[in-house]
Amino acid sequence: MSARKPRYMRVIYYDRDQRTCNVSGVITDDTAITNRTCELQESGRNVNISTTTPEIDSGKVPSKEALLKQLPEGYRYDSGLSW
Repeated sequence: MSARKPRYMRVIYYDRDQRTCNVSGVITDDTAITNRTCELQESGRNVNISTTTPEIDSGKVPSKEALLKQLPEGYRYDSGLSW
């Protein structure tokens, strides 16, 4: 049985309270980020995340710049936004 190949993706962070967004570097596991998002939501924060489509080839993951061009209307980039 062969080992499972990693899938590469980026996470887009949304702080709906502050109307800010940020994009992560390329990652292979978003479990910790998803768990932290749930914790923040349970504490009353209006935050969420989105992930890009997981890719076998890390070179196919959309660039941070391309994703930042797609910010929701009224949102601004915050380079420090992550959890």
